Amino acid sequence: MNKLFLGPFKNQNEQREFKWNEGNDLFSLKYYGDNFQPEFKKNNQIIEKPFTIESVIFKSKNGNLLNGWFLKPKNIKPKVTLFHLHGNAGNLSTQLSTISDLTKDGFQIFMFDYSGYGYSTGNATRENCLNDSFSAFEFFINNHNVKDTKILIYGQSLGGNLAIPLAKDNQNKIEGLVLEGTFLNAKNIGGHYLPIIGNLIVKNDFDNKRNIKEFRKPILVVHSKEDKVIPIKLGKKIYEKANEKKEFYEVTGSHINANVKYHKEIAEKIYAMIN
Repeated sequence: MNKLFLGPFKNQNEQREFKWNEGNDLFSLKYYGDNFQPEFKKNNQIIEKPFTIESVIFKSKNGNLLNGWFLKPKNIKPKVTLFHLHGNAGNLSTQLSTISDLTKDGFQIFMFDYSGYGYSTGNATRENCLNDSFSAFEFFINNHNVKDTKILIYGQSLGGNLAIPLAKDNQNKIEGLVLEGTFLNAKNIGGHYLPIIGNLIVKNDFDNKRNIKEFRKPILVVHSKEDKVIPIKLGKKIYEKANEKKEFYEVTGSHINANVKYHKEIAEKIYAMIN
C-alpha cells in the first residue's frame, strides 16, 4: 500500500543537473557540493528569488542521510520559522512552490526530503517518513538558524498527517500547527480511494484521533473545496476533532496550492494564531 501514499522522485548522487522547457524558455536546476546546494536558472540566467536557500545534510535515527533546505527571506529578519512537512510526491525541488511564497510575508522555512526522496538516502516507506519527521525536527529545533524565532509546524497532504503526532509530542516547543489539504488517519484516505476495502486493508500507523485531541496549541486547517486528491470533508473531520483555539480556512484551487494564491491571507492567520 506504500504506492497509494508515497510517490517519491529519487535523485542519484551523480545526477546533478536537470533541464526542462516551459514554452520558449529553458529552465535548469543544478546542485553543487556535498550538501547539494541548488541553483535555479532560466535561459542560462540565475533566477532571483525573494529568499535564499541553505542546503544541509543530517542523519535520521533510522541511519539515513536526509537533505534539508532553509529558506530565508531576503532583506527581512524573520521572527517566525515554519517547520515544513511536504506531500507524498516528488522531492524538495517540486514541493518548493507549495510553501515558498510565505517567505514574502517574513517567514523563514525549513523543509526536507524523507528517506528515498531527492538526495535523501534509504527507502521511501511510511515508517521511515514518520521517523524522519521526528529526526528532522530534532535537528531543526537545535539549529542556530531558528534561534530567537517563534516556531510552527506546517504540514501539507501526507506531511500534514505526519505533522499531527509530531506536533502533539513537541507542543511545548511550538506556537501552533498548520495543516493544509490533509487527512486525519490513513484509513480515511484508503477508504476514499478504495471504498469499503480500503478501510479494511489500510492500517493506521498512529492514532491521530487521540493525537489531535491531546494537542492543545492553536491550529489552522486550510483546505480547498476543489481539492481532487484529498476531499475537503477529510479536512473538516480534522477541524471537528481539534481543540480550541482553531480555525478552518476554505480556499479554492488545486491540491496544496493555497500559498500561491492566498499566502498573504494565510500569513495573517498564522500571525494572529501566535499573537
